[in-house]
Amino acid sequence: MQKRQAGRSTATTVAIIGGAIVVALFFLGTIWTGKSAAQDTASAVHSVSLLYLDELAGRREQVVASNLQDKVDVINVAIELMDEDDLSDMEHLQAYQARMKRLYHLEKFAFVDTHGLIYTALGTQTNIDDYQFDYTSLAEPEISILNLESPDKKVVIAVPVSIGFEGQTLTVCFMEMDMQEMLSGVSMASTEDAATFCNIYTQDGIALSNTILGGLAVEDNLLEAMRNATFEGDSSYDQFAADFAAQRKGVVTFAYDGIRETLSYVPVEGTDWLLTYLIRESVISEEIRPVSDGIITRSAIQTALATVALASLFA
Repeated sequence: MQKRQAGRSTATTVAIIGGAIVVALFFLGTIWTGKSAAQDTASAVHSVSLLYLDELAGRREQVVASNLQDKVDVINVAIELMDEDDLSDMEHLQAYQARMKRLYHLEKFAFVDTHGLIYTALGTQTNIDDYQFDYTSLAEPEISILNLESPDKKVVIAVPVSIGFEGQTLTVCFMEMDMQEMLSGVSMASTEDAATFCNIYTQDGIALSNTILGGLAVEDNLLEAMRNATFEGDSSYDQFAADFAAQRKGVVTFAYDGIRETLSYVPVEGTDWLLTYLIRESVISEEIRPVSDGIITRSAIQTALATVALASLFA
């Protein structure tokens, strides 16, 4: 009788220990599943971000480059439309320029002569030094920015010409337009969830639209802002800065102010600009987090049910 009781006691002890081990395994499995799900989520977000960014940046660059080329074509067509009457005197020239401004939604459609005098629809100007193109040697279409250091930036597209007018030779024709007009048809706005941002910068890091790093940065220049970022993996500030200076396509992953982000950049053909696309991976991860949290919750419930079941066996 005593041997039977001892045997039962031993079996019960073994069962309890075994049950405890099972519960422990369930518990450890829950922790491992949670960590694995979080890591897999972050890895998946990053992988998708790289593919998504490269595609979007490439498409936006093509649209911007196409818009700029269209503007060059507009100038050439406008010049072809000029006739002798338009060049007969200043009044007729200004009337022609006013028509071009209205037709193409421009802020200025102007000419420059060999002395640097600017002819506009409203009269002449002498501020040629404010413009980046060289009116004495321009040989092909050139795209630049007026008021680069101010919020009121203008896109200037200049082409070489040779037109006689009132004893002078007009050597340059240029159009001046608002940045938003130039970007019409290009979606530069951020997504509703504030997870992706598109922008254009000069190779010196000056933003031409929107704000630095989607409004997150306190700096006024992208290169300066990136100095305060913590780069991940193969990304580095030196490589990023070198890419911008050389106008090379690239992608970097970094954390700015504790927020993980990936930035893709591609040069805009015919300019010294780079179009960037930014994905704020932390925002996307937060949106996906409920999925991994659900996995952890289900695992915890399974562990609790297993514990209750084992406890009932020895009750």
